[in-house]
Parts: sequence; C-alpha cells; structure tokens
Amino acid sequence: MLLLILLLFIPSAPAPAPAALATLTLHIENVRSSSGTLWVGIYESPADFLDRDKARLVYQPVHGTGATQVRIDKLVVGRRYAIAVFHDENDNGELDTNLVGLPAEPWAFSRPLQSWLRKPRFEEMSFVFDPRHGLPSLRLR
Repeated sequence: MLLLILLLFIPSAPAPAPAALATLTLHIENVRSSSGTLWVGIYESPADFLDRDKARLVYQPVHGTGATQVRIDKLVVGRRYAIAVFHDENDNGELDTNLVGLPAEPWAFSRPLQSWLRKPRFEEMSFVFDPRHGLPSLRLR
C-alpha cells in the first residue's frame, strides 16, 4: 500500500516535445508544356517508396513553361523523405509509359539516379529535411 501511495507522488516523465514542422519549396525546372498538372509524391520509408497509395500527394496545375515552385507544407524537420515528381501533361492522373515501361512524361526525383537499369531505391533518393538547406532544383527529364 505504501508503495502505491509513493508511486502516486512520483512525477511522471515529461511529454516529448511536438515535432517541428516546416515547409519545403521545391524548385522545378525544365517544364516544357504549359498544360497539365505537376504531381509530387512524398515518401517516408522504403515500404512506401513509389507506391501511389501510400504516398502523400501534392499537385499543382501548370500555367507556364520554364521553372516553377511547389510548396510542401507540414514536413517534420529532421525526418528522412524521398520525393518523386512527374508532369502529367495530358491530365489523365497517371504517369504514362512507353512500350518498354519507361516514363513517357517528364519526371524527376529528389536525388540523381544511381542506375538507369532498375527502379531507384528509397535510400538513394532520400534526404533529411532541414528547411535551412532545402533541395537543389529538380530538373524534369
């Protein structure tokens, strides 16, 4: 009984501080068509990488060629993310591919490809989000 009473008066551990959230502004270059939509997939782990159903999706209509920016709000500072972008030029909601399965619409990743012979891996494309440093411009291919 005495132990129970003592436990009631022992202070509990402080609650962890809430995660700091910030906005990432993606600079996207080489937009070749002034129609369609830019789709950005944000991935948090190898298990969800390039899985549309598991991605956090952000989209933005395209209104001009050249360069544009896309804001991604509420990213956790210090968390690892990977980003994939594609320009849905015909606005069908899908990344169109050619006969051999390669993208037929412009695309980019958060890091340079390590190999053209396989799909990229989360570990190769990911970065630790720090709003003070951002990402280099992503150039659509």
